[in-house]
Amino acid sequence: MQELEFRMTQQPINTKKMYWIFQLIGWSLFFVFYAGVAAYFNDYQWQIIVGYLNTVIVGFILTHIYRSYIKKYEWEKVGIFKLSGRVILASILLGIIWSAIVLPINNTFFYVESDQEFTFAIAVIIVLNLSIVAAGWSILYFLFKFFINLKSSEIEKWRLEAAVKDAELIALKSQINPHFLFNCLNNIRSLVIENPEKSRDMIGHLSDLLRYSIQFNNREKVSIEQELDVVQNYLNLESIQFEDRLKYSLEIKPETLDLKVPPMAIQLLVENAIKHGISNLPDGGEINIKSYLSDDNLIVEVINSGQINNDKKGTGIGLKNASDRLRLLFGKISNLEINNLNENQVKASFKIPLI
Repeated sequence: MQELEFRMTQQPINTKKMYWIFQLIGWSLFFVFYAGVAAYFNDYQWQIIVGYLNTVIVGFILTHIYRSYIKKYEWEKVGIFKLSGRVILASILLGIIWSAIVLPINNTFFYVESDQEFTFAIAVIIVLNLSIVAAGWSILYFLFKFFINLKSSEIEKWRLEAAVKDAELIALKSQINPHFLFNCLNNIRSLVIENPEKSRDMIGHLSDLLRYSIQFNNREKVSIEQELDVVQNYLNLESIQFEDRLKYSLEIKPETLDLKVPPMAIQLLVENAIKHGISNLPDGGEINIKSYLSDDNLIVEVINSGQINNDKKGTGIGLKNASDRLRLLFGKISNLEINNLNENQVKASFKIPLI
């Protein structure tokens, strides 16, 4: 997800700007190389250099017009064989038009005396050479377009992936909140008649939890410190119901307090520990919440009294959603794990890469 977020910050490719950059650089290099070679074998006569400059300028203009024609008739969408035929014919036509423009100008204004007489055969060779140059330009242009289309497709794919991720996260959050509220409201309902004072305390804790949910659950990530506030509210809420049967402790390394986790991720582990562990023990039990750094990873552990019953399938939709949210936000490396730590304890943990 982090890689996806980085990719989404990239700006769309400016194909028009890139086209002009490559057009200018390509023709400049063509002029420097061929004019330099030709001038070297002709004692660096200025007519040769200017004649090549004229040839390059005309080629620059003709290929730009050629590009407009390609775009107008959408050559990029035709098959490779049809495109090849069009490029060959267009290159020959460009070579003929190009020669018809530059030869009279060069022979009139930039003529260089030579022992070799200008003949029809030489004219054909010039047309052929310029046609090859036009064909080379065409190949480079369509390779450029292929690359740009490929990158554009990748960007669009990233955008679609991001939209799917957002939709999945919203759906998961909408499942977590009702599940959490259902448990809290059941607890309050059981105490409204028996102990109104305690029920008022529970409503106060629930109010704090709802405030947190409204403020932070629409975010992808919150700090460990913020998440622990809601966890302690939840534990205080449950402590009223379990009384002395529920004990908890926190072992939070100070350097982890500002690090980010998905909202309700730790709270759901604690809720699962109570629902599937503590509540099943006649004498209750203890929950220990830890966070620390290891090998450039944030490690979060929730250790509770109890044992995993391997005969039961799963441990609740809330826990599954917590795992899915971690996976969506941080990738497979953050997958949540739950296993029996020893004969009396269960450990739920996840790790999040710092980089």
